[in-house]
Amino acid sequence: MPADLDARAVPGALVAVRLGKRAVLGVVVGREAPTHEGRLQPVAGVVDAPAVPPDLIELARWVAARTLAPLGACLRLVLPPGSEGALRRGPEGTWRLGAPTGQGRERLVARAVEGAAEPAARRAAVLAELRSAGGTMPAAELVRVAGTTMPTLRRMAEDGVITLDAEREDASGLNWFGAPPAPDAPPQLTPEQAAAVERITSGIGSGTSDALLLHGVTGSGKTEVYLHAIARARDLGLGSLVLVPEIALTPQLLGRLRARLGERVAVWHSALAPSERAAEYRRIAAGQADVVLGARSAVFAPIPRLGLVVVDEEHDSSYKQDATPRYDARQVAYRRALDAGAVLVYGSATPRPEAWHALERVTLESRADGAGMPPVTVVDMRTQPAGPVSRPLAKALQEAGERGEKAIILLNRRGFSRTTLCRSCGWIARCPDCDVPMVLHREGADDRLVCHHCGLERVPPTTCPSCRSVDVGRQGSGTQALEDALARIVPDTRLVRLDADSATRRGGIVGLLDEFSRPGPAILLGTQMVAKGHDLPAVTVAGILDADAALQRADFRAEERAFSLIVQLAGRAGRRKGEESTVVVQAWEPAARAVQLGAAHSVAEFLDGEVQRREARGMPPHGHLLRIVVEGESKQRVAEVADELAEALAQADPSIAVRGPSRLHRLRGRSRRAILLQARRSSSLTTVARHVLDSPGGPASRSGVRIGVDVDPQDT
Repeated sequence: MPADLDARAVPGALVAVRLGKRAVLGVVVGREAPTHEGRLQPVAGVVDAPAVPPDLIELARWVAARTLAPLGACLRLVLPPGSEGALRRGPEGTWRLGAPTGQGRERLVARAVEGAAEPAARRAAVLAELRSAGGTMPAAELVRVAGTTMPTLRRMAEDGVITLDAEREDASGLNWFGAPPAPDAPPQLTPEQAAAVERITSGIGSGTSDALLLHGVTGSGKTEVYLHAIARARDLGLGSLVLVPEIALTPQLLGRLRARLGERVAVWHSALAPSERAAEYRRIAAGQADVVLGARSAVFAPIPRLGLVVVDEEHDSSYKQDATPRYDARQVAYRRALDAGAVLVYGSATPRPEAWHALERVTLESRADGAGMPPVTVVDMRTQPAGPVSRPLAKALQEAGERGEKAIILLNRRGFSRTTLCRSCGWIARCPDCDVPMVLHREGADDRLVCHHCGLERVPPTTCPSCRSVDVGRQGSGTQALEDALARIVPDTRLVRLDADSATRRGGIVGLLDEFSRPGPAILLGTQMVAKGHDLPAVTVAGILDADAALQRADFRAEERAFSLIVQLAGRAGRRKGEESTVVVQAWEPAARAVQLGAAHSVAEFLDGEVQRREARGMPPHGHLLRIVVEGESKQRVAEVADELAEALAQADPSIAVRGPSRLHRLRGRSRRAILLQARRSSSLTTVARHVLDSPGGPASRSGVRIGVDVDPQDT
């Protein structure tokens, strides 16, 4: 370190380092005397950017040790936004980060013109949709719901029927028109809520970390408990972090936070533009926002004085990152609260067995407004005619439509049909690179086969490539086929499909939920997105199709996932006192334990049994898992290295159970083998894995393969 930079090169500082002719970004993580005996290259300069706070440097170190990921990959999680851009040499030798791309965003908003002449028939749908939305709607949304085009809107604007204005959308992803809402007065707490607030807030500001599980039935008012706890932390001059599993859940919760707490609430997630992330980072680091709401990555937000951490919907597997570093935001939140002496609250109506077993429980047993839990009917699909919708569910949807009410239908499989096959010889359309069936998708009159693993698309064949038969058909229904079926059952009801296909555009989820919430009968149908924490009005019917589909997977969490989906989806209905609601659960194995207990809302009975069942097998929460995947282009090479690695792991510590190698389907043309390690302590697994993988000349050093490690995998 050159002497003139020494004072500025504190731990956490960003520095420019020369690698050949390039200047790359480095992070100072510590200072020690050099041990290299040869020539050393000096640090080129200190970057004019905020230093990473010391607590986040240590958090990155912990994530690296926990996930067996390189420290550099973990430091990227805590760098200021824009740090991945190119380094630039400024005047007088200063170094700066390249300016983040995208300076905010503007969007066109269509507004109806009062007193304008009625347009021609082909424009009537546009004006009807616009007026039903209150006279104002984002232009992109209007194009979609009215089935029109932007050129049509522009011509209507030229004719004086509508106006098109450019308006800024704020960093939250919410559409704030005019002034933000005035702070709300908090509602009267129920006795259960008051007791929960008292227990949670008793530890805030004590300097001692505390971890609790807030277990409340759907609609019990967990969010109101969070709001009171956040207000208490603010009164003590402390910051709060609120995590949600999906970006789609941030707008609604952000609206409640800002309505209660004002504008000192920041939002943090990967869908923000770079400039928006940078602006929010500066607000948070400077203490101008003392509440941070966001998805998984928000756990690394630079909150100066952290007093409260909330992990909402803690059961959701979306908290686990599926790329290196494969961190679990729930575990990182625990570590961060521990280091900061903060109170940590995990909240869920269907907690994980791990949280249920390990944490002190604070329970909300009743819905906040006194409404009862909706009755659930389980339908045996073996007794129903062919088609995705059973007779009881179809009847409930028709009656709800006649009353002008809404419904939510869950089918956890997107696309039109699950499989395309030949009924003559049994041929199945498989991805040539991944060895899995391709899913049929339909957009208008166009059909295409899509691999959900690598994204490969192909035109469906009209004749069988194997036997030349023309008897090629479809099997299994996805959300697109369900949408077609519902259009026939309830033709006068507005259908809103929410899945990964319909929500690909930025802001799409928010727009779809807004469309569903508009007055009038509507059905929100889609994958598990529709069951995740949404509090939507006037929903009196909920249905889940293929509720036991998860039970077909060879995964010890299969029953937990099936049970959680049933309870969460059922909880979307009848959330207002006096609303008569109907919940229909369709299953091919209606007697399954997860189906029966889910239909009965028996959370405690299910989780107690699940914890006991896993104890007998040493599975979480009574043990830990570590998964290693070996992949490469040569099937033989992958098999050889996987066998060698499994043997080395078994010899390194006989107390650790080594399962596999087991063959996985190919992914993007690469063969794969998996090894699963099991032990009582997570540290035993990481110690052995690091020892074997780092051994010079060991199996991990073999050429032609790539090895990935997943500590505490969510999918086995």
